[in-house]
Amino acid sequence: MRRGLFREMPSKEKKGTRNHWSHGRSKEEFNDFLKKLELQAIETAEERIPLYLNVGVKDAGLILDVGCGSGMVTRDIAGLTKGQVFAMDGSREMIEVAEVVLKEHENVKLIVGDAHSIPFCSNIFDVTTCNLLLMWSRDPQRVVKEMARVTKKGGVVLASLEPDYGGKLHWPENHRVDPIFAGEAIKKRGGDPHIGRKLRMFFVRAGLETEIGIGNSRIWSCEEDKAYYLHSRDYYVKVLKEAGLSDEEIDQWEYEYLNSLDEGIELNFFPQFYAIGRKP
Repeated sequence: MRRGLFREMPSKEKKGTRNHWSHGRSKEEFNDFLKKLELQAIETAEERIPLYLNVGVKDAGLILDVGCGSGMVTRDIAGLTKGQVFAMDGSREMIEVAEVVLKEHENVKLIVGDAHSIPFCSNIFDVTTCNLLLMWSRDPQRVVKEMARVTKKGGVVLASLEPDYGGKLHWPENHRVDPIFAGEAIKKRGGDPHIGRKLRMFFVRAGLETEIGIGNSRIWSCEEDKAYYLHSRDYYVKVLKEAGLSDEEIDQWEYEYLNSLDEGIELNFFPQFYAIGRKP
């Protein structure tokens, strides 16, 4: 690693990385979460990869992926560029998983670091990116400002995917279950379900020339929705149980939901925003 890239951090900050992904999860829950991340990375690739190409990842010399998690999204970035990719996450457990996921990519360096105080010098990276990070950040404005700080003048900051559950559409409606999946469950876990609508504000206040868009313009077919649900069923059932639904209520909801998919009338959509910020 090039020593000149890193800045000196106060000793308190050096010690203080939070295991925010794995904290409080059992080994079984952690493994289930990894499976969910893998499916999520696969399903969002069609939205993310055009954005990476648009912001110049292919020709970038230095790229930083903030909040890289398990490395499954970083793998897409690494495969698109001949440049050097630094992937950073606040969880040592996730970095250990990423080491396995990214072991064949020699152009990736992994580090543990807090997105609120990125341990790199200013004006270093051609592209600095994150994916589904700001929704879970305790201070997303500070994270975006840090991403802008470490990006070169003329470089790009990209938030490739941040959803907004306030815009979620679902039919046929279920007045008990829909609010849970339209933000209540995210809020209970400490996330911001309305982060998408705030991206423009975060990027503009970080001094970036900002472009906002919605990446997921295609609405999935009922067959795609069903395949995703069946793959992630344990997660959905767990969320509903945590929200206080009984086994009988969950069974009834699932019966109605699968019937509407089989009939071909189900529609699910919620906007997933991206933000591109160019540093003057």
